[in-house]
Amino acid sequence: MIKKNKIINLLLFFVSLTSISQTETPTLSKKELRKNTPAYIGISAGLGPSNFRDFATSPLFYKGTSKYLSLSYLKANSKRESEIGLSYSFGQFHNKFNNHSEFSTVKSVSLFYSRLYQIRKLSSQKLNIKAGGLLSTSGNFRVNEALLNNQIGFELIPTLFGSVKLEKDVSRKKEKNKKFLFIKYKLKPRTKNLAFRLNVGLINSSFRNGYAYSGQSSLLNDPVLFDDYQFKIFSGYRVNSALDYTISLKNKNAIQFSYLWDAYKTGGDLDKFEMANHTLKFTLLFNTNNK
Repeated sequence: MIKKNKIINLLLFFVSLTSISQTETPTLSKKELRKNTPAYIGISAGLGPSNFRDFATSPLFYKGTSKYLSLSYLKANSKRESEIGLSYSFGQFHNKFNNHSEFSTVKSVSLFYSRLYQIRKLSSQKLNIKAGGLLSTSGNFRVNEALLNNQIGFELIPTLFGSVKLEKDVSRKKEKNKKFLFIKYKLKPRTKNLAFRLNVGLINSSFRNGYAYSGQSSLLNDPVLFDDYQFKIFSGYRVNSALDYTISLKNKNAIQFSYLWDAYKTGGDLDKFEMANHTLKFTLLFNTNNK
């Protein structure tokens, strides 16, 4: 009888374990996790002050306001995120020296791809930390009629960045009753996120022509767009950052307010190019899976 009781007790124990394991949440596969990751199409617009100088033609600074537009595709959750996109900025820059003003029209296009992963050991419930990389290629096209034969400037700035991103959940967890003067209103629970990202150029490169833009083709009255252009790698530097405040909406879309900063300098002796941009950006994020 004692042995039978022991056997019955063991059977009941294993049955209980089986029932517990069945009630646990099943572990999702990597494919299912990717499928359930929120995906957004981002449409952005912004503007801000910018300046540049090109030692190939002049050591003077040109300053102006750049308008900014971008389109991107973003997939992100707490553990990983990826984004691919295209941005376009344009504006007129001016220089005033000795009561003499000159203008330069600048148009820039950037193609970028980013991937980040959570660093578990450094992350917590209050602060999520991700690290990864960003590959970006920017192209500038400038026209300055005051430079005569050298009025057109064009360069490509490909950069591979190392990236760190800090995310903090600043959501409103509970409904709050507020009053402004004699007007009462309610603030309903809402998901909000504050994030800061820093990108530091690890492999900086440039593709541009030499001093004063004068290649042999211009002297022969047969100009070639990439005449005397040189590709330089591990030359110069580039750093940029982004501060994002994201608010989720009831329809699972989101809006985002951002401050972007980008600064870079090409390598070289007499033909360095420098540029810095400050951008206030507004983004509409449209959820594509609605899950």
